[in-house]
Amino acid sequence: MTASPQSPGTTDTPPPASGPIAFSPAWRWSIVWLMFFATMINYMDRQALNSASPHIKQEFGLSEQDYGNIEFAFGLAFAIFQIVAGFLVDRFSIRVQYLLALLIWSAAGIATGLSNTLNALLMCRVILGIGEAFNWPCAVATVRRIVPRDQRALANGIFHSGATIGAVLTPLLAVLLISSGTGEGWRNLFYVVGALGGVWAIFWIMLTRGVEGRAIDTPAPAESESESANEANTRMRDVFAMRRFWIAIIVGCSVNFCWHFYRIWFVRYMDLGLAIQGNQLQYLLAGFYICADLGSLIAGYFTQWFSRNGWTVERSRKIVMVSTALLCLLTTPALWLGSSPWAFVLFYLVAAGSMGGFANYFALSQDIVSRHTGQILGIIGATSWFLIAPVQPLVGAYYDQHQTFVPIFIGISFVPIAGALVGCLWPEPKRS
Repeated sequence: MTASPQSPGTTDTPPPASGPIAFSPAWRWSIVWLMFFATMINYMDRQALNSASPHIKQEFGLSEQDYGNIEFAFGLAFAIFQIVAGFLVDRFSIRVQYLLALLIWSAAGIATGLSNTLNALLMCRVILGIGEAFNWPCAVATVRRIVPRDQRALANGIFHSGATIGAVLTPLLAVLLISSGTGEGWRNLFYVVGALGGVWAIFWIMLTRGVEGRAIDTPAPAESESESANEANTRMRDVFAMRRFWIAIIVGCSVNFCWHFYRIWFVRYMDLGLAIQGNQLQYLLAGFYICADLGSLIAGYFTQWFSRNGWTVERSRKIVMVSTALLCLLTTPALWLGSSPWAFVLFYLVAAGSMGGFANYFALSQDIVSRHTGQILGIIGATSWFLIAPVQPLVGAYYDQHQTFVPIFIGISFVPIAGALVGCLWPEPKRS
């Protein structure tokens, strides 16, 4: 793992208020990449259900609405505990919480493979949602504490791209472990993915020990004297009166809503709408997530590139946010093309756009009040999931009644551009 190149004037080691903690750029980016792997495992545990869904539906006798209810149970637990996680992350050790959360969600993933009833399956998804809720508050707060401001969009893009790599690997594992004809072996998928959490835990303990690791548990310093003065008196309840908070929450909800709709229902659209099944479905799904991963990385890279070539950080974020949101509008022509190869080219661009919005949504959350970063991210994430979760059974019920997903896909494609336009209202820095 190598360090990202430093821009002129960038401080390598931001000193916390309690005294400087020296750490190398190589260590900083090692932590970012380790959070990439945590996010990858997070999504593998989450997507295992998605990849095994045709076989689980058959074995448990589920309708599309029943499948939506399982996603609702996960989403509700995830939403509630994003708030809890944000509160805890700002007050207690991130190192310990991240470790415990990952072990909990990995255990829940393994237990999913042991489920024999619908109620057991629902309980496992609830516990999975509780553990996974900690990933983003922990990761975003860590980036805020150890990565300089002009590099945060890139760091956010890197760690969050683990989500799509995990989503890529899961269908490929499904091809290896599950019989496409009988569905035999779908439980093994959950066992293998869950076991990865134990491997990650070893590396996390090794890399976060000692003096360098203390930086993760040390609240980030203010980045200017005026910010320092303001933050000293800023309570969490004061954040709700800030214009930037409400812009960030709208951007966050729009990005999350679009991406998670595709994560849950694109595979069902291919199966039911295009009659694509078996290994072909898994390979096409893997391609979708590879393109989403590239979108996350490219969005972070270009935000940094613009900011290093004469644009303000704020303006750079806005350009990239609008660009990624516009890609999502390609959904309509993709649906019109049906099962044509060109339809998947367009869907893959949609994947890049929908995932590309996360890098700058996280960056906005990190720029509101640094010492409340975890709680702010938790509230935004929870709000998003309180919107996402109850929609899933409705989507399933709509398909059961009308036998099509098309109108819903078209409507969802306009959500990111609405959020990006609100994001353009983010205040620019005052010129001296």
